[in-house]
Amino acid sequence: MKKVYKLLVPALIILAAIIVTFASIYADSIDCDENTLIISQCTANMRGLETGISVYAGYKGVPMLLSDKRIPTQIANWLPSYIKRNNITKVIVVGSMDIDELIKLKSMGVEVKQVNGDSISSILTKIADNTKDKNNDTIIFTASDPMAGFLGACLKTPVFVTADNSTYTSSEQLDENYIRYLDEHEIKNIIVVGSLPDNIIKKLNEYNTTVEVITGQSSAQLSVNINKKLNSMGIIDSNRVYYGFYGEIPAVIPSVIRDKAYLMEDSSFDTSTIDYLKENNVSEIYVTRNTESDYIQMEETDYISGDVIAKLEENEFNVTFITKDRTLDEATGLYDTKMILLESHDDNPINSSDKKVQNSLKTLPPLLEMLKNKKYVDSNNITADITSMDDNSWTVKWSTIHPYTWIKHDDTHYYATTNTGYEYRWTYTDEAWRVDYIFNNTAYYNTTWIENNDNTWTEIQQNKNYTWINDGANWYCYGQDEKLTYSLSILE
Repeated sequence: MKKVYKLLVPALIILAAIIVTFASIYADSIDCDENTLIISQCTANMRGLETGISVYAGYKGVPMLLSDKRIPTQIANWLPSYIKRNNITKVIVVGSMDIDELIKLKSMGVEVKQVNGDSISSILTKIADNTKDKNNDTIIFTASDPMAGFLGACLKTPVFVTADNSTYTSSEQLDENYIRYLDEHEIKNIIVVGSLPDNIIKKLNEYNTTVEVITGQSSAQLSVNINKKLNSMGIIDSNRVYYGFYGEIPAVIPSVIRDKAYLMEDSSFDTSTIDYLKENNVSEIYVTRNTESDYIQMEETDYISGDVIAKLEENEFNVTFITKDRTLDEATGLYDTKMILLESHDDNPINSSDKKVQNSLKTLPPLLEMLKNKKYVDSNNITADITSMDDNSWTVKWSTIHPYTWIKHDDTHYYATTNTGYEYRWTYTDEAWRVDYIFNNTAYYNTTWIENNDNTWTEIQQNKNYTWINDGANWYCYGQDEKLTYSLSILE
C-alpha cells in the first residue's frame, strides 16, 4: 500500500500541474501583438469559423494558419522552424485542438491561448463581446463566404457565420447567440455578404438597423462588388490583386490588408473580373492556389482553372503563384499555400540540381513504378509508405493525406482508390497510359503518360506537359521550360 501511495502522489502532482497549466490557456478574445500567430480550426463542426476569425488576423496584422483539431503533418513538421525564425512568442488557437497538440505548441517555447466554444456562433460572439478595438455599431452576416472576412477586416467589423452541420451552407434560422448579441448591442448597420435564407433576412429586418445585401451571380462577381465598396471608401490602394479559391482566402487576408490590395475569390472559374481589374490599373496577380495541371494526382476540383490563368496572361497581367510548381494533390497544395503565405511568399526551391539528368532507365510511369519499393520521399518532404498485400495489391500511405489502395488487374490495367468515392483507372492502349479520374462513377479529369524512345515519360495534363526521368534511385520531373519542378526519391 505504501508503495502504491508513493507512486500515486507524484502522479497526482503531475496531473494537477497539467490541469493548472491548461486552465490558464483559455481566453475569450484575440489579444495579440506583432509576434502572435493565430491558428483557426476550419473543419468538422467548425467549418466556416475561419471566415469570422480572419477579420481579427486581418486588421490586427498577424499571420493566420488554418488547421484541423490536429495540425496536419506537412505543416507540423515546418511549424517549429517558422516560429523560431519569425520570433513568434504567442500562439492563439481558435476552436478545438487535441490536448497533445497544445502541449506540442507549448513545447516550442511560446505562450499558448485558446478561444473555444461549443459552436461557431458561441466563439464568434464571445470574441466580439470582448474585443474593444472593433467597429461597435456594425455586424456582417454571411453563410461562410470568405469575402465577408475581407470586408470585415477592412472595416474592423465582426463577421458572424451562419453555416452549420459541418458545411459551408447556412442554417435556416438565426442562431440564438447572434440574436442575443443583437439584443444586447446597439447595432446600427447590418451587412449581408452572399445569400442567406429568407427566415434569417426577415429576422435581421426586425431590428432598427439598415440592412445592406452584397451579392453577385457568381463568386467572382460578388468579389468585384466587395472590392468596389472598399475602393469607393479609399481602403484599397494597390496595383496588386490576390486571386484565390474558397479554402485559402481567409489565410491570405492579412497579406491583402497589409498590401492594401484587391482580393478576388474565384471558385466559379469566371473571368468577369478581368475588365474590373484592368479598369483599376491592376497589373500584378498573386494566385493563391494551384491549377489542375500542377497536381500529380488530384481529387476534388479545388483549383484555379488553367483556362482562367491563360486568360489573365493573355490580358498581360503579371501572374505569380503562391504555391509550389508541383505538388501531390489539392490537399498538399493547400498546405503549401498556407506555409508560403506565412513565409512572405518564399517558395523554397527543391534541393536538386537544375542540370538535367541523362540516360533514363526503362520503367513504368512513376506512380506505377513506385509500387515496387517500400518508401519514397518527394521534393516537398512528403513521404509515402508502400505495403504489399499480395502480388497484385498495395496500400500507399502518403504522410499528409489518406491512404490509397492500388490493384493490378493485369499488365495493362491498374486501379487506385481512396475509399472515399475517388478512383483512378490506368489503362494502357496505343503505346500510352490513360488515367481516368472518377468520382461516384463519373469521370471528371484525365491525363496521359507516353513513353519516349529514350526511356523518359511525358505526362500530358490538360494545360501543361512534363517530362519524367529516372536514374534508378530518383524520379526527376521537368516542366516545358526544362526546369526541374519536382522529384521523387526511393528511401527503401
